[in-house]
Amino acid sequence: MNRAIIDYYDRLAASYDRDRFGSSYGTFIDARERRILRRWLSVDHSRVLEIACGTGRLSDSAHIGCDASQESLKIAKDRRPSTCFVAADAARLPFKPESIDAVFAFHLFMHLDRAEIRSILAEAARVLRDGGLFIADVVSATRRSAGDRSNDGGVPWHGSTALSQAEFKMLCREFGLRPVRMSGLLFVPIHRVPNRLRPLLSGVDRWLCDRWPSLSSYLVGCFIKDASR
Repeated sequence: MNRAIIDYYDRLAASYDRDRFGSSYGTFIDARERRILRRWLSVDHSRVLEIACGTGRLSDSAHIGCDASQESLKIAKDRRPSTCFVAADAARLPFKPESIDAVFAFHLFMHLDRAEIRSILAEAARVLRDGGLFIADVVSATRRSAGDRSNDGGVPWHGSTALSQAEFKMLCREFGLRPVRMSGLLFVPIHRVPNRLRPLLSGVDRWLCDRWPSLSSYLVGCFIKDASR
């Protein structure tokens, strides 16, 4: 992974959760992501890997978390002592082929170019058992085409890659990952809604995201490793 990305998250690690998810906006996103993982992951998935786990915010849904940011992993290990954390590049995972039941990643692909995304998809497919699940999000190109979005904090790679639903599915199919369901994150421009009203819109936002994923800010896909490939 790009060294600049790793250094960026090393610098942000200590304040990342407070700055990104301590607000009602961040809480809204966190709740939606957790709901998706609860719906899509199964108790039968006895070995779940989170790639780009960062500070471990969602790692209570995983058995193993990996990240290339050492500073983020320090926080994750303190936060989730029952989870196994490994320092690793998502494109070079230290796991045996077909040893993982499910892999998930949030807020990773948006930072990467398509060649890097392909490398990570290849690794996810390698470590997944046949019938295993892969869950990830991307910025929706359809939504982005409706208006410009400036880079976050002037960081050139932050949110730089967006995919349409068709492109997302096509990329995953290259590696034998067949789409089984698609939803979205943030259909409602929640950052423009007063804080006191945001909790009231949660159910409406979920309903809209499930029906029109491409019109959400982020696409979230669930893919199954197809043994027949």
